[in-house]
Amino acid sequence: MLASRRRQYEYCAVLLSLAIALVLFTDGTGAAFRHLLDPPEDESTVEFYQWTAAPSMLLPRAFPAVIAMPDGDIMVIGGLAATGPTASTEIFDIGTGTWSPGPSLTYKRVGHTATLLKDGTVLVAGGDTAMGTTATAEVIDLTIRASSLTTSMSFSRSAHAAVLLPSGNVLVTGGTDWVSGTWYQAEMYDPAQHKWLPAGSMAKSRVSFTLQTLPDGSVLAIGGDSGATSEKYNPGSNSWSGLANMKSKRYSSSSVVLDGGKILVAGGNIDGTPTKSAETYDPAANAWSLADEMAEQRSSFSLIKLSNGLIMAAGSYSSLGTTASVDVYSPYNNTWWSAPSMARSRGAHGCAMAESGRAVYVIGGWSGTALTSSVERFSQVSVPQPDRCEPIDLVPLVLQATELPGHSENGFLAKLYAAQAEYESGDIATCLNIMKAFYNALRGFTQSGHITDEHSEAIYDGYVSVVTCLGGTPLPPIETHP
Repeated sequence: MLASRRRQYEYCAVLLSLAIALVLFTDGTGAAFRHLLDPPEDESTVEFYQWTAAPSMLLPRAFPAVIAMPDGDIMVIGGLAATGPTASTEIFDIGTGTWSPGPSLTYKRVGHTATLLKDGTVLVAGGDTAMGTTATAEVIDLTIRASSLTTSMSFSRSAHAAVLLPSGNVLVTGGTDWVSGTWYQAEMYDPAQHKWLPAGSMAKSRVSFTLQTLPDGSVLAIGGDSGATSEKYNPGSNSWSGLANMKSKRYSSSSVVLDGGKILVAGGNIDGTPTKSAETYDPAANAWSLADEMAEQRSSFSLIKLSNGLIMAAGSYSSLGTTASVDVYSPYNNTWWSAPSMARSRGAHGCAMAESGRAVYVIGGWSGTALTSSVERFSQVSVPQPDRCEPIDLVPLVLQATELPGHSENGFLAKLYAAQAEYESGDIATCLNIMKAFYNALRGFTQSGHITDEHSEAIYDGYVSVVTCLGGTPLPPIETHP
């Protein structure tokens, strides 16, 4: 026992040194967390990830289109400025860390789409202009620093969606002109012919929805003002077919393709209220399944896949305001956990992966009631790896947790089993984050009065012993009933 205690004290000393190093790496904010991108190549170090300020854009804007360019730079296109829709574009040079003006668009646009074509040019389509919703489209060519009009779409579209097809054509569908209603008709831009071609019609008209390309090259249209419906575009037949409905209807949600081909859809508005809920779609089974809930209600936020397959959700813009909070989802154990927040609350912002997957930039958006030009960078630092503690065993906690009401439905036990699995795989940081989610679930049970104070305190003591052994900082004791 004394030897075990001595090892814990020695481990704490290493952790204190590690904490001092973290202060140096995080500008004193301590806003860092471990192992959310690639594992370190050198096993003697631990990878930490943090939010830091990046140079601000030249123009505050929300709802911009953001493109990660082939050369590694980031281009921001149009959006809503203080005076209304803007035609300006900006380019962030990753190498020099500076913003510079890009080619101006022919039309001021917000609610538009921007799609990177295979030749490195960018197709900008539709949106709301100073003169109303437009069907116009233009192509930005950075080699000549100019944007030029191409042929117009058949419909004036805003809040529509676009995606690059494997053929190199661009599928555009849905949207609205805010007068005639929402569109179900789809069309396709052929860069070789500089013309738009019919691409069938969806069964449902949609606005503020998402498109995702499936591994077989087909495209999934998800949610929007058509509620919980989803459908698929088949390039071979140039037609649409219906799919299974989602568990919840979603408007202004976000989606991403997971490793393995499933699709994660999260957040959005349900009857005008943003939601924490998330679900996944399995193309092979044509079935939607509920996923773990985010910690925060989110709408008009960014959802991006990190280089190790984890998913980061950042910010929100809705009737509830904006938020700086960040959640991370592991598709490997279907668990969300809270990550360090951004320095500024924001929503309706842009987001791009850069630096060969080693950094994520969140750009502009609404911050409270004001537009912002600020940019934040989610990036990685390395610090020495402390010795691991003695093996942990979560079985006692599992046995106590089985006495909780509704533990299976809440995924309470699943969190413990997932934490044990991550520990045994050597992923200590993920294990700690799952234990944080476990703590939050325990707090919810306690504060709702579903378990006794004595039971809660016993489980909390077990939680503290596990987190301390892993080198984490336990969250404070849970307030019990007077």
